[in-house]
Amino acid sequence: MAFGIFEEILRLVEYIPIRSDVPINSKLEDRVTIDSQFRFHDIDGVATRLGIIEPAIDSLVSLRDIVRLLNKFLKDAKIEEIVSKKRYNILQDTIRSNNYFKYSSELHQSSGLPLKGLLFDFCLSVLDSTEERTGSNRESIKYNDDERIDTKLYLTHCSYLLGLHKRLTIVLAVIANESSLHQDKDVRQLLTLLARLSEPDNIDIYFDGDMNGFNRRYTTYLRELKHLAIQLPLSNKKGEQNIIKEIKTTKV
Repeated sequence: MAFGIFEEILRLVEYIPIRSDVPINSKLEDRVTIDSQFRFHDIDGVATRLGIIEPAIDSLVSLRDIVRLLNKFLKDAKIEEIVSKKRYNILQDTIRSNNYFKYSSELHQSSGLPLKGLLFDFCLSVLDSTEERTGSNRESIKYNDDERIDTKLYLTHCSYLLGLHKRLTIVLAVIANESSLHQDKDVRQLLTLLARLSEPDNIDIYFDGDMNGFNRRYTTYLRELKHLAIQLPLSNKKGEQNIIKEIKTTKV
């Protein structure tokens, strides 16, 4: 049932004007923002079940609506629910059975090379992309260019290796390619929730001896986790609709 909820949320993406030649290059059409609303035909009552609209009211949806619905779903989700589970498990087992990675895992007391770490690194790269930089303007430009390449590479690997859902890939590509969204509260919560469910077992690789602690990206992630811990209880306040609970108890 949980996978059905996820599918229904992502079906709404097709009503948002997005341009792209390939999913990882996706961007919003000109003059479209995260809050722009678009009418669509709610033929099978998807929007009503998700709580976006009331019965008999015009069906309007925005990218922010979709992001907020994903945030509600991801609070209790697992990595297998947002990727091609069969492909993920086969590749993960193949990696773990490889002698090189098996030896490396035993040597470093880790679980091998978890593929979910690709999504984790993507999320961290976007969360950290707007942090203030030091150094010359030329150095900053080069750093930002390298970061964008990094981010797209992680997302490409998520799509082809993890089997990340195509419409989720499009949403994440829009976020990555639209720098104006990087500091949006709902977007950062989405990235933090995705990072939380894809965090590798071995986090030693994010330790930076020169910084006497974790590297900048992981430090940014820890800061977002603190914000998340404060934000999550808000969904339980009196009178607020718990969309996911309602969907799970609705007979479709």
